[in-house]
Amino acid sequence: MKLMKIITKFILNLTSVGLIVLIATLNASQFAVMGQTPNVDGKPPTRSGGPRFVQPREDIDDRPPTQPRRLVRGGCASISQVGLTPLVPKNKIGRTVSDYPTFFFYLPKTEAESAEFILQDQSGKEIYKQDLTISNLSGVIGVSIPANKNVPSLELGKSYRWNFTVICDSQDRSSDQIESGSVRRVELSADIRSQLEKADVRQKTVIYAENGIWQDALSTLAAARQANPNDAELAADWESLLESVKLGKIAKEPIVEIEAQP
Repeated sequence: MKLMKIITKFILNLTSVGLIVLIATLNASQFAVMGQTPNVDGKPPTRSGGPRFVQPREDIDDRPPTQPRRLVRGGCASISQVGLTPLVPKNKIGRTVSDYPTFFFYLPKTEAESAEFILQDQSGKEIYKQDLTISNLSGVIGVSIPANKNVPSLELGKSYRWNFTVICDSQDRSSDQIESGSVRRVELSADIRSQLEKADVRQKTVIYAENGIWQDALSTLAAARQANPNDAELAADWESLLESVKLGKIAKEPIVEIEAQP
């Protein structure tokens, strides 16, 4: 019996040593999981498969805003297979860390000439409205809240409702095409702020997306794509991010400038 205990102890010790040697010989790439590349010089990792949005549980469980009926008549009908589409998670609820965020929409080509964007606070008070010219325009557009003294900044911890409307007939607004959703301004933790300070554009998109900050993940990547339209890696990141919220069907559409009416 004593001899068996000695043999067993020897085998266990030998196994432990073998595992230590094996771990020591593994290189960094063998530790990579879920597509992450290891940190270099303390910088945050990027995902080789592109950024993927992870919506916070409380937003998933929240009730999405009531969607108004979307009516289409004659000349306002889209010639595209994809209609007016907000670039947001499926339940139309997003987060931002910006006091003046940017909102994105896919606009199909129609005969409509104008659109409007409205942002309201929790009480339903309109805090910003922008009229837009969309004649002969098709693609992904961004609507930015201007940072000036006439427009109050989004407050931390508060939710806001947005409406984007394509005006089919200015004389009969019953035919408007409308999309609605909500955005909530949140504060970053000290750890996430530290990661962002060390990150490049692609890494920032990953950090925002994985921490549920949809608006900033999208706007950061959109700005990078507009500045570098031929960058294949940014294009792949854009496609990955949109596919993560079931919007892959418009990932190939161009990002276009839109004219604000005076």
